[in-house]
Amino acid sequence: MTNPHIIVAGTRRSWSPEQKRAILAEADDPATTASAVARRHGLHSSLLFRWRRAVLAEQQARTPSAPPAFVPLALPPPAVAAAERPAGSGVVEIELAGGHRLRAEAGADLALLQGVIAALLHR
Repeated sequence: MTNPHIIVAGTRRSWSPEQKRAILAEADDPATTASAVARRHGLHSSLLFRWRRAVLAEQQARTPSAPPAFVPLALPPPAVAAAERPAGSGVVEIELAGGHRLRAEAGADLALLQGVIAALLHR
């Protein structure tokens, strides 16, 4: 006695691009759900979403992206403060709490500077 061989067709099916687009269009109908469309066609709903992502990716790849829009901008040169001096000029600037600022040139009297700083700190 020979055992008859039963051949079961695989569950994997292939869909043409036109069939996929038609099923996706049906799923996009607001009167139905993706799950209902998937059941009608014997699909898993996740396959519909995978097809949808693939179609969107294909459309984005075909659509040339617009070049970024640049606005020409011309900035004025940085303003040089009148109090700024070239490096090595021997000017020391001391900024104290309360917004006081003291500038002293090289060779200034230290005792005088200490007195001014003390007076400004004790205000």
